[in-house]
Amino acid sequence: MWKWTLGLAIVACLLVGWSQFGQTREQANAPADKKKEGTPKPDKKTVKELMTRKLDHSQKLLAALIKNDLPKAAAETEALIRVRKEAAWMIVKTDTYEMWSKDFTQNAEDLIKAAKDKNLDAAKLRYLELTLTCFHCHAYVRDLGDISYPSFEE
Repeated sequence: MWKWTLGLAIVACLLVGWSQFGQTREQANAPADKKKEGTPKPDKKTVKELMTRKLDHSQKLLAALIKNDLPKAAAETEALIRVRKEAAWMIVKTDTYEMWSKDFTQNAEDLIKAAKDKNLDAAKLRYLELTLTCFHCHAYVRDLGDISYPSFEE
């Protein structure tokens, strides 16, 4: 009997977690989050260059963490924050996009703090959070549907 109870409890937890994820996804794509009027579309070449630099710094950051080079990890994260602050970063003006951008900055600042505190495990966790923010934001921008930029390979 206890196996059934445990099984039901696990299924209930999974369903609650899944429903919460679904609500977050719906909120992220809510119709009220349309692009704000008067926002010019950024130059594709500039955005491609910016995203290429972001990718380069992210790869160097990963390499630094793998090598336990926390000063280098902090420096690469600071470079990511500088890229984030460039005007071309804001390719769309929506509340959700701004939220992901702020999350990116916060995760980067937390990673720098962990690196300066010489806490490799915390720095690795912050790197994962930073990367997840990128995944979420890129998916969000793709879901908007009217924004397409050339791939990095072109």
